[in-house]
Amino acid sequence: MGLGAIVVIGAEFGGNRSTLPQGSEQESLAAPLPCVEVMGRSVTERTAERFVRAGVEVVSVLLTTELAHAVQAFCTSFENLTVQVVSDISSAVIQKCKDFSRGGIDQAFIVSANVYTETDLLDFFYFHREAKQTATRAYDSQGPLNLWVVDCAKAYHTDLRDFLAEAEGSPAAYFIRDYVNRLDHPRDLRRLVSDSLRGRCAMRPSGTELKPGIWVDEGAEIHRKARIVAPAYIGRGSQVMEDTLITRCSNVERGCFIDYGTVIENSTILANTHIGIWLDVCHAVANGNKLMSLSRNVTLEIADRSILRAKGSVRQDERDTILDFSYGTQPLDSDLNQQPEGLQNEPRTPETWQFGANPIQG
Repeated sequence: MGLGAIVVIGAEFGGNRSTLPQGSEQESLAAPLPCVEVMGRSVTERTAERFVRAGVEVVSVLLTTELAHAVQAFCTSFENLTVQVVSDISSAVIQKCKDFSRGGIDQAFIVSANVYTETDLLDFFYFHREAKQTATRAYDSQGPLNLWVVDCAKAYHTDLRDFLAEAEGSPAAYFIRDYVNRLDHPRDLRRLVSDSLRGRCAMRPSGTELKPGIWVDEGAEIHRKARIVAPAYIGRGSQVMEDTLITRCSNVERGCFIDYGTVIENSTILANTHIGIWLDVCHAVANGNKLMSLSRNVTLEIADRSILRAKGSVRQDERDTILDFSYGTQPLDSDLNQQPEGLQNEPRTPETWQFGANPIQG
């Protein structure tokens, strides 16, 4: 009996929202939360990896056209994974189930990329198979999750909601007692970072754990007079300048620049963000020139580039990586070929960087 998986990015289905609500949190990140790198890898990639490790034969990632620019190449190549841009998610999911059935895949997971869970996927599948239902939905202590196992051969509905609705009235529902994070708000992203760094979930940062709780990814450069206090993560290719302090479950993602004397406390700095000198970034998410204060639930757009700005061309980085998928990804739209004006690569500082003398504190 074949087993497949469909991971959905950027759509509503199953009666619950599976994407960020419109508003400040979506604008602050400029990408769906599942596509944002968290300690080196996106939640979408980590979800796909969990399916592959569970023995799922084919994994298909579906995303809407307007979000094509948000998905970057995965750090790990998966042989039987495809990424497809579609105009109508509901129709594409139904069609994918039919394609699975014709290809010998009898059962499939359908999951919103926003749902990060560490449940035993095979146990969920066996539960569904024993129940002999068309669709079985997962629940946790907070209610229903956008995670199903479905019978692909019965995907005869033209409407996805009708197909999945059969799970709502069924007497059997799968209850998850393992770790779950719905990723509905940047606060959930911060909670995922904290839980990972503190060992409260199975997710681990990329890179090397130089000291207990201190993770540094490939190519990161930390000044000998900077301080990194556990637990914390410094992403690949990021630069941390003199007299800076990274502390309290903070994560600095790929290609960031943290300037002289700045404190990053209990915060997430998303990829390719430049933080200026002598700043205190506390309980916040920074992305380019936008700063979202989680304590006040407000997003600020900083016009002064010396304070906060995008480092290099984020769109150019996406264009360079997104077409490098080597596992069956369909070509994405050509709007990635246009680079925003006014964004230049940062000049490399002449200061000598080194790991050896850095007082990293566990």
